[in-house]
Amino acid sequence: MKRREILESAFTILAILALWPVILGWKHPIYNIMLGVILIIFIVLVINKFRRVKHMYEESKIEAKKRPPGPPDPRDMFQP
Repeated sequence: MKRREILESAFTILAILALWPVILGWKHPIYNIMLGVILIIFIVLVINKFRRVKHMYEESKIEAKKRPPGPPDPRDMFQP
């Protein structure tokens, strides 16, 4: 895993842990601000992850087109 992916995973865990005071009913104005900041960062992470997955999908489509056709796969259920 790359350092960026590790940081994203760590922040995701932190965001989940940050919800526990809400579940337990604790209220504090600073905590509400912290939740807002975490929400914004979490949205940015989700958008970046979506873009990365889309980019990897596009790369795999390009690579699949470059690959020469091989013998048919006997496990392929859509094979004529």
